[in-house]
Amino acid sequence: QQTLTLLFAGDAMQHARQLESAGKNGEYDFSPSFGLVRDEISSADLAVVNLEAPLGGPPYRGYPMFCAPDAFAEALKETGFDLFLTANNHILDRFSSGVIRTLRRLDSLQVYHTGSFYDERQRISYYPLMVWHKGFRLAFLNYTYGTNGMKAASPVLINYIDWRSIRDDVIKARHLGADAIIACMHWGVEYDLLPAKEQRTLADSLLAQGVKLVIGSHPHVVQPM
Repeated sequence: QQTLTLLFAGDAMQHARQLESAGKNGEYDFSPSFGLVRDEISSADLAVVNLEAPLGGPPYRGYPMFCAPDAFAEALKETGFDLFLTANNHILDRFSSGVIRTLRRLDSLQVYHTGSFYDERQRISYYPLMVWHKGFRLAFLNYTYGTNGMKAASPVLINYIDWRSIRDDVIKARHLGADAIIACMHWGVEYDLLPAKEQRTLADSLLAQGVKLVIGSHPHVVQPM
């Protein structure tokens, strides 16, 4: 019997003090930040992280409009993360050009990524994200509740939580023969220890449609299963 171990983490972002501690002479090294969790993450067959800071190029910033050095994503990959989620409320912090640069950098790192797209053609061709691993065919979905009031300039696309769109994506994943459909949702209220009613309702709807796992991000605290 084949088994597959999945690990999910987030939200991966860096504030000003983390930038200061990782930077020296214009170079950045974030690898020490992950030293105590590297073995746990790298031991998973497939590790997924919500990348909640665009790789928009200098100048780099923390809150409230994030922009991470490329070295941040490189450190996440070296730590063992295989799949990067980009549908979150900070993906447009460097506007659409920041989204494009983020996707290009992730492509250059040769990691899986989903949630944001260069254009509609890319979304049609590569979404849901299908990952074949150890004999399993997994479909990954990723959506965000919003992007802090900003909208992507055409042709860039961000996946927002919209039930009709999600339902169509789930149907497509089933037609693609997914052994399991995994929905990664950027939702809820920051620092609330319990899920909101809207989270529960949407989770129930996803499960009823055949989604196997619903993984949440955004509140920055651990909410109950």
